[in-house]
Amino acid sequence: MAEKNPELTPMLAQYHYFKNEYPECLLFFRLGDFYELFYDDAVVGSRELNLVLTSRPAGKGRERIPMCGVPYHSADSYIRRLVQRGFKIAICEQVEDPSKAKGIVRREVIRVITPGTHFEKDSGGLACLHKRGKTYYVAYLNLSVGDFVGGKVQDTELLDFLSKFNIRELLVRKGEEVPAEIVKTLNLFLTELEEEFYEEGSELVKESFKAYNARTLGFDEEEALLPLGAVYRYVKLTQKGFTPFIKKPKPFQNEGFVRIDLKARRGLELLESIEGRKDYSLFGVLDRTLTGMGRRRLRFHILNPFRDVERIREVQDAVEELFRKEDKRRKLREILSDMADLERLVSKVSSNMASPRDVLHLKNTLFKVEELREELRDMDSSLFRDIYGSLESLRELAEEIDRVLVEEPPVHLKDGGLIREGVDEYLDELRFVRDNARKLLRDYERRLKEETGISSLKVGYNKVMGYYVEVTKPNLKYVPEYFRRRQTLSNAERFITDELSRLEERILSAQSRINEIEYELFVQLRDRINTELERIGRNAQLVGEVDYVQSLAEVAHQRGWVRPEVNDSFDIRIEEGRHPVIDAFTRRYVPNDTLMNEDEFLLVITGPNMAGKSSYIRQVALLVLLSHMGSFIPAKKASIGNVDAIFTRIGSGDILAMGVSTFMNEMLDVAGMLSNATKKSLIVLDEIGRGTSTYDGIAISKAIVEHISRELGSRTLVATHFLELTELEGKVRGVKNYHMAVSEEESGVVFLYTLLEGKAEGSFGIEVAKMAGLPDSLIERAREILMSLEDKTLPVLEETFRKSEERIEEKEERSLMEEILSLDIANMTPLQALVKLSELRDRIARVRGGTA
Repeated sequence: MAEKNPELTPMLAQYHYFKNEYPECLLFFRLGDFYELFYDDAVVGSRELNLVLTSRPAGKGRERIPMCGVPYHSADSYIRRLVQRGFKIAICEQVEDPSKAKGIVRREVIRVITPGTHFEKDSGGLACLHKRGKTYYVAYLNLSVGDFVGGKVQDTELLDFLSKFNIRELLVRKGEEVPAEIVKTLNLFLTELEEEFYEEGSELVKESFKAYNARTLGFDEEEALLPLGAVYRYVKLTQKGFTPFIKKPKPFQNEGFVRIDLKARRGLELLESIEGRKDYSLFGVLDRTLTGMGRRRLRFHILNPFRDVERIREVQDAVEELFRKEDKRRKLREILSDMADLERLVSKVSSNMASPRDVLHLKNTLFKVEELREELRDMDSSLFRDIYGSLESLRELAEEIDRVLVEEPPVHLKDGGLIREGVDEYLDELRFVRDNARKLLRDYERRLKEETGISSLKVGYNKVMGYYVEVTKPNLKYVPEYFRRRQTLSNAERFITDELSRLEERILSAQSRINEIEYELFVQLRDRINTELERIGRNAQLVGEVDYVQSLAEVAHQRGWVRPEVNDSFDIRIEEGRHPVIDAFTRRYVPNDTLMNEDEFLLVITGPNMAGKSSYIRQVALLVLLSHMGSFIPAKKASIGNVDAIFTRIGSGDILAMGVSTFMNEMLDVAGMLSNATKKSLIVLDEIGRGTSTYDGIAISKAIVEHISRELGSRTLVATHFLELTELEGKVRGVKNYHMAVSEEESGVVFLYTLLEGKAEGSFGIEVAKMAGLPDSLIERAREILMSLEDKTLPVLEETFRKSEERIEEKEERSLMEEILSLDIANMTPLQALVKLSELRDRIARVRGGTA
């Protein structure tokens, strides 16, 4: 295996062989109790892990080479730090006992750990791309919990799709470019694969999951299996014998969930705040989960709220039942708090990496699942009844683990002391021998004295001979034939017997043999657990659902939230709604009402900075999102017409490093939004058009509002400083003006944070600057400049918009005339003529800004 190089030591020759096999990895080379790194790897390890860099001779007549190392028993923490920084680690392990090796110890690379395959911690997973024109086929695999899904998206949707998953490593074809925005935005590490990974991998997937073709797995196209196969083969090749349990691949279902894109996720601060704080996010406020399964489900449904009204009501019913039944909620929380992460334990057991403590946690959790099932027996809501019926009893497995494994096993598998007494007869016998060696020898000595009649006979021990029977010379005539002479002394002789040899072997090898047998029995137990992994996994998902529901109920109870009515109407009615995150950290939050219907669906909100415009429009979006999760909301009362998507444009979102300006990025976002929104969508726009000149900004903002009204009809919230947008009320269908109230007092402007009908009287920007502490002289000068600008620009601005509207009207009228002249009236049926007449009438009404 090692390359022949007389100038290198045999060990380093072996090292070079494996380093050549895995040149892109840091090679953790096992030497005794340490993993050593050599050459450039050692330099990297020393720098990244703050290790002392030493050296050793490379061979006869060669220079010393750099080296550093970490203890093998604590290597996990060092490996985790390296893979988090994007390094790949090849573990080169000793695969034979050094004491029995002839020559160099045999070693093998037993596993390659990469950023996306380090599943010891729930740190993320792998994604793989297969591009075909403007379409991407995508696969995602999380080894921590075994999730394996595939999807198909257009290039414009790729970033949003990938952002739904916790991805650390992205696999792509060698030489294939990946949009820079994806790598930068999602903080991914790229790995290039050869073409063979895709073709051979898809066959491997079908073989492993017993699928005849893609349709067998639920996918419409065979091409969908290519990225699934590539990521699956990559995992098999890197994890080798440590590959954990992977669920059968399935299509990712977007249809059943409200669309929440990356911009909405960030703009609404769903998982973390702008400052990166999770506690100031919606997730932080909602997270009262007690298990890893529940926490992952909560994260998923924040990003993927339910669309189906019946499903939402089913979750609401379960939340309400726990909300009302405080004792039941408290009992469920007590049970869940004692549960380990079943999905993570499945990965550990199936990858042969489960410690005795992990198996103990599994046993305890399986017993807790039994308790949970009993608690759900008398629940009323359909969701809990379904979960009760679907939870499978694994009491038999838990009892088997309890029968085999001691109550407090050691941390490490080969430390011994794992298996209870009574499990294995030979093991019990060896333990008896180990614990009673002196007594056994004394008993044997006593028996020999009785059998031979030699009262001075002694059983002794030394390191050279081992155990022996010593008889003085006067008593040699009484020695039986089965005594075999071993040594002659001046006044005595020493003998051995077959029984003493067997006893010696048992005593001297008892502990090592005990450890071997305990390991074998533990492996058998682990294999038994492996036969139930699918059932354990299904139970884990159901436990996660219970944890998700109780978390929502606990938050509702703690914060005094109410159940919203969710229906298939268009209307959104919220009485005294509050921002769920701000309300959690503010003693006094001013509630506000919201009304959106077919007549007033496009709300234009004006008011000064800091008056609460942005908080209000985010508040409405969050309350709608919470309602679709099945959650209660902070309000007095609410009726929510369901939505299919929530789109936001909040914040500047500059991508200067990629040459995209603030305004360009804003327009790209709005373009994507307008292309994908429907009448069922909710759109939230904060200060749209501010990234360009005032005239352009106002013009574009007005045009966007008109387009949404005319082409989409989406429920929309627009927070703006452009008071000119308020002119659209009464002219553009659905527009309704609101403003955040302020009070002008002698001391300055006081923000009331109350939403009122009508437009704001001004932006009060100078008053806000005064509140910020700018010098009085500067404030007075700003007022003078403002008055001058208003005198000069307002007439120009009004004239510009008047002419612009006239041009638009003329263009529309010409288009209408051309369409009327082109009609083939002679060949139209009466019904077709009436339909066309109605369409033309509506278009004329829109041009005039009123109703026909």
